[in-house]
Amino acid sequence: MAETIIITVLFVAVCLLAARLISLKSRISSLSEQLDDPENPLITTTLDGDELEEVVKKINLMKENDYMAKLNVTKEQAALKQAIADISHDIRTPLTSVVGYLQLAERSAENEEQRANIDIALERARYCSSLVNDFFELSVIDSNGIEPVMDKIDVNDMLCELILANYPNFEGKGVEPHFEDSGVPIYVRADRKMLTRVLQNLISNGIKYGSGSLDFVIHTDDTVNISVSNTVSEKQIDTEKMFDKFYRASSSRTANGAGIGLYICKEFMEAMGGNIFANLENDVLTITVSLERSVS
Repeated sequence: MAETIIITVLFVAVCLLAARLISLKSRISSLSEQLDDPENPLITTTLDGDELEEVVKKINLMKENDYMAKLNVTKEQAALKQAIADISHDIRTPLTSVVGYLQLAERSAENEEQRANIDIALERARYCSSLVNDFFELSVIDSNGIEPVMDKIDVNDMLCELILANYPNFEGKGVEPHFEDSGVPIYVRADRKMLTRVLQNLISNGIKYGSGSLDFVIHTDDTVNISVSNTVSEKQIDTEKMFDKFYRASSSRTANGAGIGLYICKEFMEAMGGNIFANLENDVLTITVSLERSVS
């Protein structure tokens, strides 16, 4: 009789323990699923007052602290980007005036020495203006995003206009542009300002870092590919990273540029549903932008 009672008690105890373990396993599984859900701010569990509930409270406290820390960082980043945008905007106007006054001074220079000194100042002012514009566009991209205004654009005509507009720069740097104008319109769907900015950046890079000639080619199939090629002296260019923010082939602090221009080009191309990529072969760097062809 006593043995039967003991066995019965042990059986009930085992059943209760098993039920407790099953319940605990189920609750732990539920907690694990809630922790894996990034949209779930806090986790919950049934039954108050046990050890697991205390663990849940501590986890929720950690999640709340983490959320508040991320929120503060996001606010600080947004404030910093807005400050950069505001400062860039405030600097652009006086810099534009400086460039204008230097151009007037250059025309009225009395001798070659004065003209040479003004040329140097004008070149540095334009460089600073370009950097400020880059930082302004970067702050807009990072803080507000970019919404392209898509239009039907003849890239053959756009490229011809940009080459002609840059002819004084080509002559000044001794660079010879080569482009066979087919005279046939080639249309893409793109934002006119963004695409102009991208192509102008590629031309400016070719003039600044290239030598000899700057070759332009347009290939068409399902997409329209515009390639800009030039010989470069820098051997350490990483074509996989050159579109990253702040990437520069040379680590020298005296190297021109802040490594922003090509990153902006990539962001603009992706916003327009296009692509940009580069290839370096036999010291010839080719950067290609690709957009869907417009047939309508």
